[in-house]
Amino acid sequence: MISLIAQNRSRPEPPGVGRIRILIVDDHEVVRYGLRQLLERETDMKVIGEAGTGLDAVRIAEIQRPDVVLLDAKLGDIDGPDVCRRVLTVSPATSVVVLTGYLQDAILLQCLAAGAKGYLIKDVELAEVKRTIRAIVRGHSVLDPKVTPRVIANATNGSGKATTGLSERDIAIIKYVAGGLTNKEIGSLVHLSSHTIKDRLEKIAAAFAARSRAEIVAQSMRAGLL
Repeated sequence: MISLIAQNRSRPEPPGVGRIRILIVDDHEVVRYGLRQLLERETDMKVIGEAGTGLDAVRIAEIQRPDVVLLDAKLGDIDGPDVCRRVLTVSPATSVVVLTGYLQDAILLQCLAAGAKGYLIKDVELAEVKRTIRAIVRGHSVLDPKVTPRVIANATNGSGKATTGLSERDIAIIKYVAGGLTNKEIGSLVHLSSHTIKDRLEKIAAAFAARSRAEIVAQSMRAGLL
């Protein structure tokens, strides 16, 4: 189900003065309703749309350009990480906050690698949802305390050292990325297809919670891998 709360679908709704414009994306109508009722009580927030599918979320984001998208990590058509990437493609200034019941490391890291700036578990206190939205708009990243140890564990491989659990081949790939090589050029050097290199770089980006090749290199330098 798609719901554009703004009446004019041809252009973004003009933002209210000082109000945070929010799009709610969840395949459960009762969840969307509850969040809308919660958020619209706040004088600095306005829900400008709802979507029950990933495709609808991307369509609304392209039209409305929300400040924040509250996104479930699992939808009926497209998973959260892909929705996040697509939303940020059509509306780069939007901040995505994942609000989900899923604690799996793979989903968590994929969402962060796709550009999500927040990750909350649905049993979080309602006040924390509002605090997170405000913090995200101010430029911060917010992780639910339940998931923070998982991110740290993936970044340190449980050893306290920032090894990220990467293989020697992954580190070699990072070094080639730092040298400015393309996926095809890297693949020829490590005897892998360019598609496999792309997949490996997505895993590496997830391990570092990086959003670009440049961030992968920067994080690798901080970790002492380069």
